[in-house]
Amino acid sequence: MGSWQRWLRAPQTLPLRRLLFQVHLWLGIGVGLYVLLISVSGSAIVLRPQIARWFTPSEVPAIVGVPLQGAELAARVVAVYADARVVRISEPQREGRSTYVLLEREGREQSRYFDQYSGQDLGPTFPWQVATVEWLTRLHDDLLLDRPGRRWNGVGGLLFLGMVASGLVLWWQGSGRWQDGLLIRRSSRRSLFWQMHSALGFWSLLLLFIWGFTAVYFAWPEPFDRFIDFLDEDLQDDTRPDSWLLWMIQLHFGRFRGLLWANVLWIALGLLPAILYVSGFVLWYRRVLRVWWRQQDSGTP
Repeated sequence: MGSWQRWLRAPQTLPLRRLLFQVHLWLGIGVGLYVLLISVSGSAIVLRPQIARWFTPSEVPAIVGVPLQGAELAARVVAVYADARVVRISEPQREGRSTYVLLEREGREQSRYFDQYSGQDLGPTFPWQVATVEWLTRLHDDLLLDRPGRRWNGVGGLLFLGMVASGLVLWWQGSGRWQDGLLIRRSSRRSLFWQMHSALGFWSLLLLFIWGFTAVYFAWPEPFDRFIDFLDEDLQDDTRPDSWLLWMIQLHFGRFRGLLWANVLWIALGLLPAILYVSGFVLWYRRVLRVWWRQQDSGTP
């Protein structure tokens, strides 16, 4: 039986596949926690614009009566924030917007939103919910390290693409068993975690590739921009042949304006790399670690 026939019928017998299995395994072990971190933080920030809109009290709850203005507004603000020094008051430029107030308490500046209709404090301009999401955004985008962190994310994206490519090759079980990697079935001889790892990895292949590819682009955009310029014969026009890249970026962040259900779906899909890591770790534990620990307990060399 030639190599091609062995690949079609029994790929497990090929040395190259066994090598790729080790590559996939050790990439997963080496960068698995990183993938878990990026996956969970990425899902957590999908609703970033909505959370800022929901929790930032930049609009007054209701427009009733005549708003306070000028000296009357300043006097009311001073009375409400009597425990602090009022540094600045910025009256809204549009109807329905709340008043911005900058305060100083114990030598530290704080900003609040003030309802000029009811004369009540609405809350901080940067509430903890928004601050938490912004911290998670920095963690996801650059690992809290600014530009160097963005490049480390690019390295992580390359390693992640290596896992995706090797996982695709390993998914092929042979012409007689390839269906095992498509669905999760009770009748399968494979464990639930094996089926989850194989089926979810296969059906999410495009998304996994997009996430890894765009991570590399965010770290090093210049080569991609030069390639796009190379494809554009007229560099003086206003259009660029980069619609494919913009589409991938939108999918990376889950930008679906006005479609909350799509954002919620993207939160779930964003957890796929985390699920793949957990299922892969369980498989490794069962096949390697648990066997090794049992051997150690029994004294078997």
